[in-house]
Amino acid sequence: MQSLINKGMSLKVQIYGLLFLLATVTFFGRLYVNVESTKEYFQEQMSSHAQDAATSLGLSISPYMDEENIVIAETMMAAIFDSGYYKSMQLVSPDGDVMLERNNPSAIEGVPNWFIEWVDLQAPTQTSEVSSGWQIAGTLYVTSHPGVSYFKIWKFTKRAAIGSFLLILVCYLLAYFILKAIFKPLNSLENQANAVSQKRFEQNSNVPFTSELRVVTAAMNKMVANLQKNFDAMTKQTEKLTKEVLVDDLTELGNRRAFSSYFAANKAQIHSDDVHSMCLITLPSLQQLNTEQGYQAGDEYVSEVTDILIDKTKEYDSSKIFRIAGGSLAIIFDYDKAFLNGFLNELNHTFNHRNSNRYDHGYATVSITEFNQHDELKDVLSNLDTASTLAQQGVKGADNVDTRFGLNEWRAIINNIIASGEINFSFQPVKLNGNDKVGLYYEVFSRFVHNNEQVNNAQLFAMAERLNLTMELDKKLIRSFIELKETHYDKTFALNLSREAFYSEEFLNWLKMYSEVKATLKNNLIFEIKESVLLDDVTAAANAIAEFKLIGIDTCIEHFGTSLTSFKYLQGLDVEYIKIDGTYTQDLLINRQNNFFIQTINNICHSLGIKVITCLIENKETLSLIEELGCDGAQGNYIQKPLNISQKTEENVFTFHTKGLEL
Repeated sequence: MQSLINKGMSLKVQIYGLLFLLATVTFFGRLYVNVESTKEYFQEQMSSHAQDAATSLGLSISPYMDEENIVIAETMMAAIFDSGYYKSMQLVSPDGDVMLERNNPSAIEGVPNWFIEWVDLQAPTQTSEVSSGWQIAGTLYVTSHPGVSYFKIWKFTKRAAIGSFLLILVCYLLAYFILKAIFKPLNSLENQANAVSQKRFEQNSNVPFTSELRVVTAAMNKMVANLQKNFDAMTKQTEKLTKEVLVDDLTELGNRRAFSSYFAANKAQIHSDDVHSMCLITLPSLQQLNTEQGYQAGDEYVSEVTDILIDKTKEYDSSKIFRIAGGSLAIIFDYDKAFLNGFLNELNHTFNHRNSNRYDHGYATVSITEFNQHDELKDVLSNLDTASTLAQQGVKGADNVDTRFGLNEWRAIINNIIASGEINFSFQPVKLNGNDKVGLYYEVFSRFVHNNEQVNNAQLFAMAERLNLTMELDKKLIRSFIELKETHYDKTFALNLSREAFYSEEFLNWLKMYSEVKATLKNNLIFEIKESVLLDDVTAAANAIAEFKLIGIDTCIEHFGTSLTSFKYLQGLDVEYIKIDGTYTQDLLINRQNNFFIQTINNICHSLGIKVITCLIENKETLSLIEELGCDGAQGNYIQKPLNISQKTEENVFTFHTKGLEL
């Protein structure tokens, strides 16, 4: 009932329900009136019949009231009584003695007992005085038997019920087809409204006959057209700004500015126990090609190397490539240098294979270094420049490190984690802007433990993807966290979902079945999906998001804006939130173009009914600015640093106050 109150009842159901109610009332009302009328008729008939019988029989037996002829009177009474229309006949003397008497069993065959109790006919008794000469010889009492009347009323009721039912059924069918024709344009309007709520701006081509609905349809189409026009204009404007400011024209990779912002955001998210890596690819023969063969040859050279890097980094989901100078490209990884040994060897092999007389100074050189959350960009680039110079001078082996684990060892580690591994959970709130005490939800971070040591998540999931075990890790993560969530069932949490699980029908079927076992899964849960994952197949992503929605799980697009692509893909994705990547908030106070970018994203997303969240909020000024820009939520260490969470975590841990961090 509460669900019905919350969701409401459709107009179609209400009208059909009203018709059914009216038909039911009409049916039973008409049946009741008919039965009552028939009952009154037969009641009068029984009374008249009893009176006629009493009068006629009384006159017939009057000559035979003496003792010698009383037998004849009895015979005449029996002849009339045996016709079956009478319940009893009784001749009583003036002294009150019963002279003659006949009784018929009261059983009524062929009529249900409930009907007899409902109709309740009263058997009438009529009298007639019988005279013998000039004296009263007795009084004759005749009572009609109601059995025949009950039977006839029952037959009439059945015929009336069937007739009424068929008549109402015909009327109901006619009403159904008439209402169906009327509701058809309403259904089109409803579908159009649902499409708009799901971020799809569809025109309604069905023009209704009803003038009022025609006006509403025209208004809806006009509104949808305006929404589409505004959406296209804003996405085009944002796309243009992104390309001008953050995208390299030749390679369509992020430029030096995008690289600097991404490094700052990436560094801020490094766990204290982890390190990330930066790889520098230098094209030593670019200047030679530009001089000897022209800039077109140089551009082709850069584009060729770019294609190689894109192909080689496909297996590394957390990698990001930038063109930071004319002949320099950089890749930032969420892995340590040892983990990337196989990638480096393969990349060097590819570059060495392409060396030829065309490239006097070599095809390309590769250098790599690690960085942590405290390293500055200039120091990291300085280390890379030194390593690159050594590589160009022929100094080998500086970057050729041993892999920490082999493929079989990784398989054993991951299977052990899936079977019995421990997961440490922490959370960080996403604050509702404009209210320092209200959270939109809490993002959950997980750290898998193997042999009492925490494993680098990026490396773990990269190897799991290579071994086709990512989905099993996600299942392990969800099973472990749902047990924890049951303790804090009223809080809304967000979990990160991998690419393999997101697109897997097997995972979706498992999730549906598991949600029936663990009903907590259906409430207050969000899946955060990387933008790059969604862009792999937007159509399949829309279907997956819709299926999650049916279970009760909302979706948030994280690292929004890092793909440097058009935002038109948002149209048709029924997501609740987008989380702008931290690269746009790191220098928000000094970079006004980022302000305009975030404001435009707000306009686009709000026109689609999507809430906008900014992350990596590190100070009060940035928080105030993103609130002014109209963002819906904020996340970062200024609001609250990640805190560990377990089944024993107290409720007051989920209470936060931004200003408290200023103390």
